[in-house]
Amino acid sequence: MDLDIRKYLNRAREQKDVEAVRLAYQLITDALPDGGGARRPCCAAELLVLCAEEALQLGCMEISVACLKSYFEGNPATNQFLCRAYLCKGQLRSPATSGNADDFQSALLYFQKAIEISKNNPRYHFLVFNTSLRFLQAMRPLLRPGLRGRLAPSLALLVSALEEVAEPDYSWRAELMIHLVECLVDAGRREDACRYSTVTSEFVASHAPHLYPEVLTLMARYQLLGDSSPDMTTHAPSGAVLHKILKLKNRVEGGERESCLLSEEDVVELKEVFSLLAEHAAGPHAVMPGETPTNTSQTSAAIPPAERVVLLLELAVLGLQRKQREVVASCLKELRSAKETTASQHVMLECFQCELNVLRKQEKMSVYSKAGIEARLKEIGKLDRLLRRVAAAAGEADPRAVQAVCATQWSVCLPLLQRNLRKRVRTELQRVAQALEDINSMLLETRCEVHQELALLEEEEGRLEASLGHLERAVLLADGPRRERLLTTVHRLRLRATLYSAPSRPEDRAAMLLQQAKDKAPKDSIDIRSTLVQAGLLLAPDAFQIVLDADCTPESSDGTVPALQLSAKAKHHSRSVQGVKGHLEGLADDNNATERVNVWAVLVKAARGHEVWDVCRAACRFCLLYDDGRWTEKGQSPEQGSVQINASSRDVLLLLAEICFINAEATVQKLQSEGVELNSPAVLPQDRGGPASEDQWGVYRDWIQSLSAYATAGFLRGAELGEELGEWWMVDNAAVYLWNYSRPLLAACEYRTLLPTFQTLVDTLRRTGHYGDQALLMLLCDCVARGLLQPLLGRDGVRTKKGAGRTPDKAGSTTHLGGTLAMEPAALKDLNKALEVCEFALRLSSVAVPGGAVSMVTRKQVLATWVQIKRLLQQPVSQTKEIGVECKGDESVAAMTRVLVAVEMHLCCNRDGVQVEPAVPGLSSLVRAASDCAWSDAAAELQVWSQLASLCHHGDDHNLVLHCTQAALLLEGAASRGVSGSLYGPNAVNEMLSSVAGLRGLSLAHQSSGDLHKFKEALHVLLSSVSFAEKAQSLPLCRAAARHYWNTCLPLTRAPADRQQLQGPLERILSALCHTGPRQTTQGEAKGRVAATTTAKLEELTNDEDDEIGLRAGMYQMLFRIHGDQGDWERALQVLDKGVRELPRTQHRLLLLQQRTLVRARLGQSVGTDMQRFKEEGDHVCSSVWHQVALCSPDTQQQLAGFQSSVASLSEHGAEGRWQKADLLMQFAEWLYGQNQPLQTTQHHLHWAVDLLLQLDPELAQETDDPSKDSGSADTLGPDPPLQAVDRGASILSALQDVRCLDGLIRAHTLLGFMEPRTSPGHQENLLRAYVFVLHTWNVSMATVREVLTEMAKALPVEPPSSAASRKEKSVVRDKGKGKKTKEAQQTPRPPTEEKPQQLFQEEELTLPSTPTEWARYVCPHVVRETFRTSGAHHCISKPSFPKQAQSLFYLDLLVRELTSLSLPHLSLPVLHLAETIAHDLVGRKGLSDLYRLRIVRTCCQLGMEAHSPYQDELLDLSSLREQELIDCRKAIFIARQRRSQNMLPKQSSSAEPRPEVRLHQWRAELSSEGIWLDKAEVCLSIGLYPSARWLLVEGHLLAKEVGQQETEARALLGLAGLACAEGDHGQALELLDRAQDLGGDEEFWYKLTLTRVQATASLGDQEAGAKVDLVIQQGCAVLRSVLGQRPNHAPRLRLWIASLETRRAAECIRLVSHRGPGETISAGEALRLTQACHALRDAARESTQLGQEEQAAQAHLEHATGLRVLARHAGSDDEEKRHLLDSVCRMQEAVSLQEHALLRAWSWAPSQESPGLTLVSMRRLQRLRLSLAELCLATLEQLHAEEEVQAHARRAKSSAQRALEDFTCHTPEPGCLDQAM
Repeated sequence: MDLDIRKYLNRAREQKDVEAVRLAYQLITDALPDGGGARRPCCAAELLVLCAEEALQLGCMEISVACLKSYFEGNPATNQFLCRAYLCKGQLRSPATSGNADDFQSALLYFQKAIEISKNNPRYHFLVFNTSLRFLQAMRPLLRPGLRGRLAPSLALLVSALEEVAEPDYSWRAELMIHLVECLVDAGRREDACRYSTVTSEFVASHAPHLYPEVLTLMARYQLLGDSSPDMTTHAPSGAVLHKILKLKNRVEGGERESCLLSEEDVVELKEVFSLLAEHAAGPHAVMPGETPTNTSQTSAAIPPAERVVLLLELAVLGLQRKQREVVASCLKELRSAKETTASQHVMLECFQCELNVLRKQEKMSVYSKAGIEARLKEIGKLDRLLRRVAAAAGEADPRAVQAVCATQWSVCLPLLQRNLRKRVRTELQRVAQALEDINSMLLETRCEVHQELALLEEEEGRLEASLGHLERAVLLADGPRRERLLTTVHRLRLRATLYSAPSRPEDRAAMLLQQAKDKAPKDSIDIRSTLVQAGLLLAPDAFQIVLDADCTPESSDGTVPALQLSAKAKHHSRSVQGVKGHLEGLADDNNATERVNVWAVLVKAARGHEVWDVCRAACRFCLLYDDGRWTEKGQSPEQGSVQINASSRDVLLLLAEICFINAEATVQKLQSEGVELNSPAVLPQDRGGPASEDQWGVYRDWIQSLSAYATAGFLRGAELGEELGEWWMVDNAAVYLWNYSRPLLAACEYRTLLPTFQTLVDTLRRTGHYGDQALLMLLCDCVARGLLQPLLGRDGVRTKKGAGRTPDKAGSTTHLGGTLAMEPAALKDLNKALEVCEFALRLSSVAVPGGAVSMVTRKQVLATWVQIKRLLQQPVSQTKEIGVECKGDESVAAMTRVLVAVEMHLCCNRDGVQVEPAVPGLSSLVRAASDCAWSDAAAELQVWSQLASLCHHGDDHNLVLHCTQAALLLEGAASRGVSGSLYGPNAVNEMLSSVAGLRGLSLAHQSSGDLHKFKEALHVLLSSVSFAEKAQSLPLCRAAARHYWNTCLPLTRAPADRQQLQGPLERILSALCHTGPRQTTQGEAKGRVAATTTAKLEELTNDEDDEIGLRAGMYQMLFRIHGDQGDWERALQVLDKGVRELPRTQHRLLLLQQRTLVRARLGQSVGTDMQRFKEEGDHVCSSVWHQVALCSPDTQQQLAGFQSSVASLSEHGAEGRWQKADLLMQFAEWLYGQNQPLQTTQHHLHWAVDLLLQLDPELAQETDDPSKDSGSADTLGPDPPLQAVDRGASILSALQDVRCLDGLIRAHTLLGFMEPRTSPGHQENLLRAYVFVLHTWNVSMATVREVLTEMAKALPVEPPSSAASRKEKSVVRDKGKGKKTKEAQQTPRPPTEEKPQQLFQEEELTLPSTPTEWARYVCPHVVRETFRTSGAHHCISKPSFPKQAQSLFYLDLLVRELTSLSLPHLSLPVLHLAETIAHDLVGRKGLSDLYRLRIVRTCCQLGMEAHSPYQDELLDLSSLREQELIDCRKAIFIARQRRSQNMLPKQSSSAEPRPEVRLHQWRAELSSEGIWLDKAEVCLSIGLYPSARWLLVEGHLLAKEVGQQETEARALLGLAGLACAEGDHGQALELLDRAQDLGGDEEFWYKLTLTRVQATASLGDQEAGAKVDLVIQQGCAVLRSVLGQRPNHAPRLRLWIASLETRRAAECIRLVSHRGPGETISAGEALRLTQACHALRDAARESTQLGQEEQAAQAHLEHATGLRVLARHAGSDDEEKRHLLDSVCRMQEAVSLQEHALLRAWSWAPSQESPGLTLVSMRRLQRLRLSLAELCLATLEQLHAEEEVQAHARRAKSSAQRALEDFTCHTPEPGCLDQAM
């Protein structure tokens, strides 16, 4: 049987087979006697021990216990098995097995028995070693601080036993000795620990030198090194390095400082340690960059590689703990290159690498961005794979390596242990927990925390049993207060798992309800609130509801008075919160105070988590009742006032401090619900109910203040508890809370209000000595200093008289020795205190302060306040030692500080309006100094550059501005990355970047000076300014940047190609304005950092909302124009829709609405809905919009409806209304005429407009009713017109004094005359009426000028007597413009004693001409022009009288053309003079004025009065190009070419077809320079000024071609072709005509093109010229006939042009045949063509006569007569010849008759007075026709005479009988027969 049992035990040991153990135990049980020890067992006793050992190893505790029980019952012998049995008993009773750390004394007893047995027998000495091994394994749970001291006696006994038996494993003995030293220290036996540590060090140094560093580390850690301790620096080669490492670790970890950062001294020493280790590397690469090897005598000996690896690992651990990435990376590099690293060390190396990777991405991970979380998860995955690989190495896994991986994994996972993130590391944490449990790790705290997190994860996912399992394991691993907390958690979780039983205790029931509330979804807010309220009622059934009702709004007796409501609310809240008093006294059992505090805290946190604020506030008040001092006790130590706090009370106080913060936060939420921020005054309602409610308002105001004070006290109480507990982070949290909630007051610069609170915080932080977030402490100090300064300085920092307004007496006043500022002692005390606080903050920012240097941004903030204090105290600010800058000789910090101080000095001087001190460096020097600084903070550097840019921009130094802004913009990335640890958040950085970009853009635009690339760069920079402002969510900055961009880009809005470039930027700007508009700019970050406003802002920054609305409206309009240029009206409509939606109801929005209506009309959409909105704006606006709808709509019916609605919506009340309606009616008539509507309808509207214009003058009705006032009107009209021409207008002319009305009448009658057929009497009548109104305009204007000048002369001082010579000189100067001087002005001196008012004009200057000759000589005087130019009256020629000057000029040109076509060119002179005056004095275009002067000269030449024209001598000057016009032309060409080079000009298609529509209102287009040049060239061609014409045509063609104006270019080419024909270069003319035809034009252009081509073709003289001419004319006529069918209203004009072309074709045909001599014969075909030509001329003459064009008909008759003469010359018979001659005479007589009729019409309007030199064109034409008729008659008579001679000679040759027979047989001719009776 023994053999079987041993077999089973061997199998169990080898295969870890539990079943084999059970089988062995079964055999042993069977072998045992039934009675226990009655008889001897059948098996060996040692088998029981062996079975117990195997069962213990495999976890079968019950088998092991049973075997040992049976073994000891058998009185075992004292041998090794007895010793081994005791070892098993000890292991079974050990904490590692029982799970009870308190029951370990019995286990120690068994181990001691085993030691006594084994050490006494040499055979069993090996069991001493086994016992020590089992002992340490069993007692591992006690080897932690606080518990290991209990093992000191047992360990001492064990070490002594090993020494007695001379155990050869010295390493194991050394390890036990090290444990013993730690146990002695933990037990408080310090002297024994020091003595024994010396013994241990000597033993280790002699027998286990590889453990010597560990011993020294232990001694250094517990400060056990005494005088008798060995010198570690000389003991081993690695001693020096180890000494430095230990010294550094003790300095860093030994004090109270817990910051992970190192001072610069520590960093330098850390690098020196690495240099010492690097000296023993194989190559020079081991030395860190920037370090030099250090060779000392202490390190001359080589460090063993293994020890070097250990030291490098130790140094890497220290570097990771203190976040020194450079040192860690260098250590890892060295470790990788080392060949002596073990597998465990290699695992640790990989762990360090993962932790280093996490440390490198700390900034990204600190903000919990997606990239940061993914990067951290990646490192966690690496560590998890490493852990699995290490754990998989069965039997070879080093526990230290596993423990290192788990510790690293836990530290990396810690930031992800948050809600919604912890589930992503669940598997990794489970593997960590299992791995630590497998190796029985001593990282008990880490294991406990891991199980806690896993329990929380399981609980969140609803797996309560698994969660309880993890919590129970955590309870086994925890001790002290943590164990109590875990037991409480286990209790609550078990309550939660109990579904069908209710606890008896109210605390347990409340805990269950809170767990239920925790499980509910956030959307069930009502259920959650009711559950929380029930929990509160369970804890405080008598008072909780009363306190909870404090947040309920009471019903006021007078609900209509706001002040009474607010007062009732305040009183109700104050009464309700008093319900907490007496709650603690009413509790029967106060022993469970800790539990109730915890339950109340859970309720508070649950309510806070679900944002049930009223329950949260009520629960906080009950929970804070326990903050009554019960948890602290005054100690009896020598330090009076010291506080004694035990561990359990410490946890409660920590919880109470947390509740203080939550309570304060909930109170702030209550204030915010009232519309008030923390410490802000109550918001005054608009209607307080009158003076009677002032007291009620005071109650509410005091209540608000008490709530603010209560919240502030809560934060400060939390800070106080943190100070008592020594938890400096709680004080920091209080500071952060108060800073965050004080942001509105900080933004409003209410530093004085925050002074008491912040002063308390600063004092508390200074007392603790733990500065935590040093930047925040510096900011608090800055706010305290500003609060102390605020009585002396305004909120904007400008010095005020407050605090120094009252002159103190001599005893109480203090004056600086060198200054003049006297202030009260209290103010001076505050200044000194503020200075002390600032200097403390600046010293805190020095590198010598623990925690490292703060950011330069924070330092700059404090420096600004420090400079202000220094200026107020009138102390020098150039010294930097006093502010702690040079405490460590850091020159870079000193240089930065000097720059910051100088910048602040400049800013202060600019703010105060004083000159900068001479000691302060100038801006250029300051810029150089800033460039030389090595800035450590990108945000501070950015602010410095932005402030310098602002200062330079203020000083107009744009070069420095560009330098500063370039440096600032380069910091964008660095400043944005550094905002997490900076005073400024991302918004503040973007604000500074926006300001900097704006200043740079303005400076670039200022320096562009025509440089297009620099100008575009300026626009790009300004656009980036808008983008930065949008990122900053700063509406004021966005407005300012957008306005600067808009003002800068205005030059690009003139051309479509330039506007196209603005589409994208404008859309981005509008989007930015839209995004920043509704939102409010943030004032800080979540950490409480306020974005301090930089002074580097744009100078013209404006917050005016109206300006922003106008700016946005302008941008929307520009986008609309851009889309309109492209023809994309759908997109344009979308833009306008968006603008109308986003803009408020202002005039700007009305304009966008109007444009949207027009676009909808253009697209053919309905506009009725939009038009309803315009009715509210008045009839004028509504009518104007309808009118524009009519002009924009492509649909004829919609256009008609638009015009009709426009006319109908405009009333006729008032002169202005009638004028607008008349103007609208005339435009409607133009449209009707252009749309080929019936002429009667068109004329009806024009007559209606005339009637309205005649009603503009209120005296007009009386004038028309009183015929006596008609006399004298003839004197004002000049020449006497026929009564039938002016019978309707002459009677009322004297009453018309409004020149604007006369202008309208001129337009209306010109248009009426133009529309009437030439054969109609109304044609000439309306034109003559327009002419009469032109004359009357001159008369009225001259009369007004006379009155004005007379009044001006009366207002001038009396002119003193002057000599005749001086008066003569003045007269000469005045009469220069006239060309002659009057004798009266030269010879009539005034008496010397007579004093009269000054005379501003001569009478003859205001006398109008009365004859054409005088009009030809007339030049408008300078004094009259000046009056026209400056006058604003409607009774003379002025800009108000001619509001549409281009329109007026167009109708005057049309009137001149129509009068000329009626053979009345002499009547056009007054019209041309009026047009010239408008162009010169109202339009202000010198070139346009020259055009009309040239036309005057041409008219004078036509009338034969060129010698009388004063402009005749100025022809060369008038026909030339003005210098400014040439400059503008070259500029336009340059810009066009530059755009074309950049592919910015749109391509335009050319068409050879004529445009079918010629609008009458061509005046709508602007008077372009190239158009004026072409008109001038046309005049020059007509009068023979060919060089000038060529210059004008070439320049006009060049400009039109470059800017892409095809119509103007075609006109220029046509003019050049005409010039080429005139010069005889017909080939070039044809080439030019081909180019012009390719460009195309309207029908008039086509008509002129055809005539010019005919002229050029006919002049070539080739054989096919006739056929070509015929083909050209046929094409021209075909084109005109195609248009004729489309435009019936223009049929007369088109028919006339067709007749003219037919006449020309027939004339050319006749001309070709007429060159044949009399003897030459013509072919039948030629004769047929001549006959057809004559027929065509007959038809053309008939057509022209019907159209009323007598002169053209006369020309056709003349050409017809010429053709008949040619036919007669080549006739085949005498009868045919005779017939053609007689027909020719008839045609000539008809031509003379028609020309005489035209001449009589012209003479009817000829002046009655003599006009010397006047020769009408019709008269000259008539003379030529009469001469031609006489010539034809003479030729006919000669031919008849020759025939008679021949007949007479033949008769004489006959006999008398023959003659008698002929006479008898001759018949008498019939009447009408052409044959004569012979």
